[in-house]
Amino acid sequence: MLTILIAVVLGGTVGTWIGQDLHSPVWGVVCGVVLVCLTQLVIGLILRRKVMQKQQLIQQIMQQAQGRAERQLTLFQQRQPGNVSGAKQLASKFQQEAAREALKAVEGFRAFYKWSPMLCRQVNTMKAQLYFQLREFKTVDELLKKSFLADAQSIAIMMTRMFRNQDAGLDRFYAKKSRKAKGESGAFLACVYGWIKLQQGDENAAREALSAAAKNSDHPVLLENLDKLRNGKVKHFSNHGFGDIWFALELEELKIKPQRMRQARPY
Repeated sequence: MLTILIAVVLGGTVGTWIGQDLHSPVWGVVCGVVLVCLTQLVIGLILRRKVMQKQQLIQQIMQQAQGRAERQLTLFQQRQPGNVSGAKQLASKFQQEAAREALKAVEGFRAFYKWSPMLCRQVNTMKAQLYFQLREFKTVDELLKKSFLADAQSIAIMMTRMFRNQDAGLDRFYAKKSRKAKGESGAFLACVYGWIKLQQGDENAAREALSAAAKNSDHPVLLENLDKLRNGKVKHFSNHGFGDIWFALELEELKIKPQRMRQARPY
């Protein structure tokens, strides 16, 4: 909003001055409009660069936390093989610590809200994903109402919350968001929706969703699940092939296989 105000004031002032100096209102208007556009472009590029720096910082925080968690989990399983419960608790601890650290970094975006009206909604989307990891679902539900749902992960989180809240608008929401989804994103959303419909006992809706998505995606998990639905193997439907992005929704629990102690070889 502030960007538009500055551009209009600057463009109007300079345009009026040029029009009076050249005794040509037309040239004044043209120069004013050009200056408005240039001012918005320059401020937009500067703002975009600042926002990208903040986003990279948050991604770095999460990546470092993920690496630290994986190393600690490996050490934990080596020291306490078979202790699956302890490994899960440790993984959850690292995930929550990273999410809280990232939320602190997200607050740095507040300084840019007055420059971009849509930025607040984009930040709310990021915050909703982080609070989802923290399992603070009431906060997630409030943030999602004021978010910009465009990426597959945020749309899947919204679908998950609608499923958990038994929201009757889930089908309409998926139909709207899946229209432009293609490739891996389209496959993932279709499989999430399909899994939900199977839990609701609607096998036909699940099969139709996956069939429609298969027209725009050849993702192996999508095609495999569609084949299972067409051949009556509903119990074998699985989204495990999507990895972390699926398990992050907490619709299914990630099972950690206990590691067996290696027996010392006799000499």
